[in-house]
Formats: sequence, C-alpha cells, structure tokens
Amino acid sequence: MDGKDELILEMIEGNARVSYQELGDAVGISRVAAKKRVMKLEREGIIRGYNTCIYREDEVTMFLDIVTAPGKMEEVIRVLGDRTAYIRQVFETTVENHVHIVAVSDQATNLGYLIKMIRKKCGDNIVEMHSQTVKKVIKDVYANIDYEPDGEVKK
Repeated sequence: MDGKDELILEMIEGNARVSYQELGDAVGISRVAAKKRVMKLEREGIIRGYNTCIYREDEVTMFLDIVTAPGKMEEVIRVLGDRTAYIRQVFETTVENHVHIVAVSDQATNLGYLIKMIRKKCGDNIVEMHSQTVKKVIKDVYANIDYEPDGEVKK
C-alpha cells in the first residue's frame, strides 16, 4: 500500500459514494486505475465493506459483554452467528474468553429476547453476561455530534 492508496482510503472513509473519477483526479491517476486500486484494496481485505448509516429516533442500541467458559468461545460465537437479526457486530477482545456484541433493534423488548435466547442456546458455555443499553450517542464515525454538559446533543 502506498500514499495513493492511503489517500483513496481517506476519501472513501469520508464518503464511500465518491466516484472513481473523483478518486483518480484527487490522486493523479485515471478513473480506471482508481477503480483497480479500490478493487485491490477490497480483495486484500483492507476495504471490508461500505455502510449506509440511517439515523432513527426509535433505534435502541445495546452493548453485550459475554465471558465464555474456557475453550467454549467458538461455540458461543457460532450461536451468535445464528442470531443475526439484531446483532450488528461481534468482537473477540484482548481479554481471554471475552466477547463484545453490539445489537440494535427498534424495541428494547427484542433485545431482551435476544439475551434470553443467547442464555438458553449457550447454557454453561457462558460464565457471565452483562448488558448496557445506549442512552445517547455523543460521537460516531458518521457524523460530528457535539455533547453539551446540560445533556443536550447538537447535530
């Protein structure tokens, strides 16, 4: 990866809908060359996908931390893969036997059901499970959100 690739990544990160022509113009290469570079970055797994983030007033986000029994993490992750309706992301953390999940729904009761089903399907493979519902987003990668000390969020 060189400086041109870095610049392409920076531009895509700010706007994944940027055209190959715009990328090429900014980097000093042709549209076709820009497209080839993007495709190479995708094949190498550097670009793993493109997202559209839609803000919804009714969206409920929950963080779920699971501590698995020793040697049972793969089984728990397999169960989580089957429950993809509400699960957005699953992370293996640097703490041994520890998995972090981000789940989203339009209703908190759906996330409660998700927790219940994970407990039921995983049984003794889970040592501990803790969940926290997000009260408000202060800053994210999709928008500049400023936090005011009085609790108000300005977009």
